[in-house]
Amino acid sequence: MEDKSRFFSELISALSLMMDLDENRKLFHAWRVAILAERLAQKILPEYRTQIFYAGLLHDIGAISLPEHVVHYTDIKEHFTNQILFKHPEKSAHIVRQISPLFIAADMIMDHHEQWDGSGYPRGLAGNNINLGGQILRIADTFDILARVKPPLSLNGMKTSLAARRGTEFSDLIYELMVTTLEEGDFFNEIMDEKAVADKIFTIINGLPSIDLNSCRTDTEEIIMVFAKVIDAKHSYTAGHSERVAEYTYMLAKALGLPEAEAQRLKVAGYLHDAGKVAVPRYILDKPGPLTIDEFKLMKRHPVYTMEILSMVNSLKDLVVISGGHHERYDGAGYPDGLSGEAIPFGARIMAVADAYDAMTSRRPYQKQRNSIETKEVIEKNSGSQFDPRVAKVAIKVLP
Repeated sequence: MEDKSRFFSELISALSLMMDLDENRKLFHAWRVAILAERLAQKILPEYRTQIFYAGLLHDIGAISLPEHVVHYTDIKEHFTNQILFKHPEKSAHIVRQISPLFIAADMIMDHHEQWDGSGYPRGLAGNNINLGGQILRIADTFDILARVKPPLSLNGMKTSLAARRGTEFSDLIYELMVTTLEEGDFFNEIMDEKAVADKIFTIINGLPSIDLNSCRTDTEEIIMVFAKVIDAKHSYTAGHSERVAEYTYMLAKALGLPEAEAQRLKVAGYLHDAGKVAVPRYILDKPGPLTIDEFKLMKRHPVYTMEILSMVNSLKDLVVISGGHHERYDGAGYPDGLSGEAIPFGARIMAVADAYDAMTSRRPYQKQRNSIETKEVIEKNSGSQFDPRVAKVAIKVLP
């Protein structure tokens, strides 16, 4: 159970990091909110501090389809006119409820944009009708937005900014709780420092009470499926892409004679192969014409981000080079490392075909959609250059 609990914690943390990738930097929004919320919960909601920590990590998961990261939308009026923003607490809660052990966290997430005076969203709740965990998330979320002001606020400046919102956005109790917490030792400076935030997240994970994982279907399936859905939700045209690549990768692996256990691991790698693509701006992925040199450089970074995300999960480290290598080419002209031939992990060579097959048979803004016969002709034509000839030969036979 300890191994399962560790896997769960690491995978949720990796998922939240994925959501906080913003082009070439990590924003650490979810991590800072989670650390703050857990610290506040120690004082007034100690029995639920594990749930609120995960709620902090995942509270904005429903906003993944926004063109920019949610922290850039600071005009509260836009939160009421932009339907993705307005509905993201409800969507986030819906996604998190699919992870069985986090149903309590889902209720907290649902209310994290409600305000004490009733002026919040999506339900316009007021006062103690707002979930207490949601109230904690609200002030932690606000703190993170204020922490991004340039030049950075001092402790007194932060207290003043938060005080202007007491009685309206959050209650006097929640405000006083936050101020008391920020004044403890060097906590304010630590939570303002992104490096300290990155270090602190794992300390908290290791010290949290374990969550009940008996309701999980398997060690991986439930959360990995959610992970894949979130990756694909970034862009409308990629809906179902990760699941199809996972299935095609599994089909090819079995047809190539790999053992069931190895084929299943490659299937997991397929679900997660595009995790780093969340960091690529939508205007690049949606661009109908050729990419500029700078845009292509940014695009080529996404497998590197995928590898960084998966490296956070100890039990998935063997999949890092497979998921991250699906854009390598057999002739060495691929990315991110320009590997060629047998130097490319066999699983990555399999997934390269699976990924290309789904991209060509799906509607994409940058290329025409092909049918199965046309796609297999392209795979055959590029056998030995883009694709491993052995994998290409099998793909032409077995892919639907």
